[in-house]
Amino acid sequence: MSKTLKGGCLCGEVRYEITQEPIAMGKCHCRDCQKATGSAYFPYILVSPDTLKISGASIDYTMKGSSGKDVTRTFCPQCGSYVFGEPSILEGLRTVSGATLDNPEDYKPDADIWVEHLQDWDILDPNTTKFDRSPES
Repeated sequence: MSKTLKGGCLCGEVRYEITQEPIAMGKCHCRDCQKATGSAYFPYILVSPDTLKISGASIDYTMKGSSGKDVTRTFCPQCGSYVFGEPSILEGLRTVSGATLDNPEDYKPDADIWVEHLQDWDILDPNTTKFDRSPES
């Protein structure tokens, strides 16, 4: 990776840096991500936790995800932005919301997961790999 990816929440309380090339970037269309983001999908950046530097206070919410396994979502306690995730199905990995990047053009998704929950009004990029569910489930 030629540069560090940086971003943060809406109010700036939570900031982060991704210091190494992400493992993957994609869009999760599961109903849980739709509800958590208030949108058609969660634009995830998958990283190893040791490549993620975080500053600022945050709060966690854990629930069963579409896979049936726990998913922890991390939010800013001030503005409510959904910034990070930790799906237990991806043991030892974290997700970062691509929507929170300082430079959104750095987000380049190559996969769509949980497309079985795709909304009729959402349009998929024909160039991404598609998975009905999570590739790990």
